[in-house]
Amino acid sequence: MLEIFSDTSLLLAIGIAFISTLIQSLTGFGFAIVSTPLLLMVYDAKEVVVLLQFLSVVLDTVFVFFVKDNIDWHFLKPLLIGSVIGHPIGILIYLFVPTIGLKIFIACVILSFLFLTKIYRKQLTETSCKTGIVGCLSGILNTSTSMSGPPLIIYLTSTNRDKTSLRATCIAYFTIINYLGIFAFYLAGKDFSFAIEQSIYIVPFCFIALWLGNKLFPYISQKMFNRLVFVMLLFSALYTIYSAIN
Repeated sequence: MLEIFSDTSLLLAIGIAFISTLIQSLTGFGFAIVSTPLLLMVYDAKEVVVLLQFLSVVLDTVFVFFVKDNIDWHFLKPLLIGSVIGHPIGILIYLFVPTIGLKIFIACVILSFLFLTKIYRKQLTETSCKTGIVGCLSGILNTSTSMSGPPLIIYLTSTNRDKTSLRATCIAYFTIINYLGIFAFYLAGKDFSFAIEQSIYIVPFCFIALWLGNKLFPYISQKMFNRLVFVMLLFSALYTIYSAIN
């Protein structure tokens, strides 16, 4: 355990994962969106994608038991069908796009997410077709960048879902999609040793953040955390583009 304190990269990764887990436990999303660009400052882009798949599987599997009573299972069916279609496309992007290109792609995804949430405020009506398309886009992003959240969050917030349902449904979806992501990487022959090694040290701190966030959820303003996430994402995306170019 003492080696944690002598490894600067690991300490940074633990801090990033702790903050990201806290945000996700309060909002239902944000773990990969927040941690991906920040972890790119610490680890190789392609290792970050697989590491976050492992961390997300462990955390969401636990988290889903806290929110299971508020999950919209009817909504999840077309979402997951679309996601299964999108996963192989994301794997191809992951395998053949160079690291620098992947960094810029990740940053552009984040900036697009921020831009759309600010300018597009028209309320949408949920349909199976729209939900399937969102699932496909999410699946592509899941296995290419580990950030499956942006399409789903834009869609759900645009349909004016209440906070409790949005949080629970997102967590259930992310739990299932990350298991699918791990399986897709396994079929692609990806080596998981680095992700497993780092996860052993990071996960305990994430559990603390998960417990803390769940306790604070009834009392913390959603608006305040949305603003915090926006500022962090904007900085992270711009820094990721800068680091990739230089």
